[in-house]
Amino acid sequence: MNRISLFSAFFAAIILLGAPASMVAAQSASSESSLDEARSRHEVMDVIETLFEGMRTGNADMVASTFAEGATLASSGTRNGVPFVQKSAASEFVAAVGRPSPQPWDERIWNVEIDVRDNLASARMDYAFFFGEEFMHCGQNHIQYARHADGSWKTIALADTRTPAAECELDPDQVEETAVRAALRHYLKGHATGDGAHHAQAMAEEVGSMYFVNDGALQQRTFEAYIAGSPGAPAPNEAERFRYIDWVEVSGTAAVGRVVLDYPGTFFVDYMSLLMIDGEWQIVNKIFDRSSR
Repeated sequence: MNRISLFSAFFAAIILLGAPASMVAAQSASSESSLDEARSRHEVMDVIETLFEGMRTGNADMVASTFAEGATLASSGTRNGVPFVQKSAASEFVAAVGRPSPQPWDERIWNVEIDVRDNLASARMDYAFFFGEEFMHCGQNHIQYARHADGSWKTIALADTRTPAAECELDPDQVEETAVRAALRHYLKGHATGDGAHHAQAMAEEVGSMYFVNDGALQQRTFEAYIAGSPGAPAPNEAERFRYIDWVEVSGTAAVGRVVLDYPGTFFVDYMSLLMIDGEWQIVNKIFDRSSR
């Protein structure tokens, strides 16, 4: 170790040993605050994805669950060269989602940025809107959220820009991120409910397998066995469990995703491989690590 490194290490040791308890406590509080903010961002992301899942499936109750009472919507665009803003109540949008539609309202999102400050959060994302298979327009969503007394995040305002489809340039891999995450959300719902039917929707049961290491030895389990072993009901401590999709990456008909299962006493990290099979994204392979704490 050179003299500069020795001096740096010595100086750091003095700081640490001499640090007042208040400084250590402040650092600990800062670390806890960062963890809380990270968790809140994942909670907000879940609200975002629940909104668009409800739109795709025509589930007005699911969509309504994401909005606070009195929430407002606004769309901005240009007509004949003149800017416009169209405003409405979220309740009107919820009612529209509930009406029968010949094609699903499929909004794909990417480049999601979420900022949390205390009990308020804001999110910005790019999107492309499809009416069934027909691409209609693209733009950006800007959404504001508030955390309520029960701890849930609700949308208090949503605004979007709209660019005609002919003027949009889309990256196909980014457009597919929503569909990949939708498959992974089915996997998470299987854990939350204990219902193997959710896992079956996401996992290629006939060909898929999972791999993990136990006591240094490689272990394998088929998806068929995994799905069959679903308990059929939520875990007794389900309220204390937290799950989220950390990230996904798409390349054509192949994708990978990292999923975190944060349980009392146990922390799982799953790495999923997915393929688009017959137009649907399915998990074909899973490797995971489990750690105790």
